[in-house]
Amino acid sequence: FISTHPHSAVLSDVQVTIACDAVLNAPSAYKKQEPESWEEEIQVSRHARSLRQLDNGVRIPPSGWKCQKCEMRENLWLNLTDGSVLCGKWFFDGSGGNGHALEHYRETNYPLAVKLDTITPDGADVYSFEEEEAVLDPHISEHLSHFGIDMLQMQRRTENGHHTDNNPRPRVSEWEVIQESGMKLKAVYGSGYTGIKNLGNNCYLSTVLQVLFSIPDFQRMYVGNLQRIFDYSPLDPTQDFATQM
Repeated sequence: FISTHPHSAVLSDVQVTIACDAVLNAPSAYKKQEPESWEEEIQVSRHARSLRQLDNGVRIPPSGWKCQKCEMRENLWLNLTDGSVLCGKWFFDGSGGNGHALEHYRETNYPLAVKLDTITPDGADVYSFEEEEAVLDPHISEHLSHFGIDMLQMQRRTENGHHTDNNPRPRVSEWEVIQESGMKLKAVYGSGYTGIKNLGNNCYLSTVLQVLFSIPDFQRMYVGNLQRIFDYSPLDPTQDFATQM
C-alpha cells in the first residue's frame, strides 16, 4: 500500500486499515455459491400444465397399494397419466424396487409419477421420468383427483400402511443423495476398497490419486515397475518423471 516513490501518494494508517478489513471481510466467490451448491432446487415440471390424463375409469384407494407387476408394497409410484401403480428404484427415496415404474415410462412415455405414501394435504413427491429429476406439480391436487384421490383426506403413512403425522417430509438434498442417505450399505475394507486417509482438506488430491491408481495402464507402468524405477533412478530424482510419479 505504501510506496517510496517521491511522486506517489502515501496512504494513511486509517485507509490501510479500512482496505485490509474490506479484503478480509469480503465473501469469496466460493462462499457465495456454497449455500446453493448442495441445495436441491426443485423446479416446476414442463409437463405439469399440459399433462394428458386418460379417462380410463381408474380409481386409486387410500391404502393397500401393490405394484401391478410384482409383489412390492412399498416405494410405489402412481403414474399421473394412466393411474398405473408400479414400484420404483430411486436412491433419493432410500428404498428399493424392481424398476417397473421406469419400465412403464419407457413403454408409454407417460412422464410424471407421484410417490403414493408422500401424499398429504400439503403436497406430494413428484418425479419426472423425462426430465430425470424430482419436480413440482402445481396442479397435483387436480391430477390426483382425476384418479379419485382427495389430498385433503390423505394422511402420511409408513411403508406398512399405518398413519403418521401430516407434517410434510423435508425434501432430500443432493448431498444426501450422494451420501446414499437411508441406504443399507455394507462396510468393506482392504485393497481396492479403502481410500486414502483425509488429512484436513486434501480429499481433492486423494480423489485424483485413487482414480489414477485404479487405471490398469498406470498400475502396470508405475506400480508394477516400482522397484525397477527406484533401482535406475538418477542421482537427482527430482529430474526424473518416472521416479516422481
